[in-house]
Amino acid sequence: MPKPPRSFLYLALLGAFLLTAAFVVRSGMLARNDPGPPLNSAMREAVEDQGMPRISEADQALIAERYPGAQITQSGLMYLVRTPGLDPTRARIGQTVVAHYDGRLLDGTRFDSSFERREPITFQVGLGQVVKGWDEAFLGMRKGERRTLIVPYWLGYGIQGRPPTIPPRSTLVFDVELLEMR
Repeated sequence: MPKPPRSFLYLALLGAFLLTAAFVVRSGMLARNDPGPPLNSAMREAVEDQGMPRISEADQALIAERYPGAQITQSGLMYLVRTPGLDPTRARIGQTVVAHYDGRLLDGTRFDSSFERREPITFQVGLGQVVKGWDEAFLGMRKGERRTLIVPYWLGYGIQGRPPTIPPRSTLVFDVELLEMR
């Protein structure tokens, strides 16, 4: 009986090793329960975005200092009612609203203001025409009501922000007034 060539033996051993390695990796036998912190910033962002997003501790401290008593919704939107509305009805999904606003970063830097332009904004509530935080906040408002909205980045302009005026992961503050509902 002739001997098998050595190259065949090496290939068989290599194949067995690769099959064993694939099985071990695929089964997760050697996976750690806590793999530790991600190695680079891209990995950290990906891991952070998988869980519930959070406002930075520095931003939380500023919010607690400047806006004590702010109500927090389940989504993370925070607001203070400055002047209650007089109308008994509240804005509904799909309804057109007319509002004035003053938009600032958490540090107080103004990035937009309909008050300054003297031109209110008109949009349909709950249809994604504005940032998610506005859709949520205006659904609970009454005509004539004024609120200060503290909009976390995931309900505002997201991870990317809106450079150059709104940096990535920015918590935004809006002073809004609901002028009219149609």
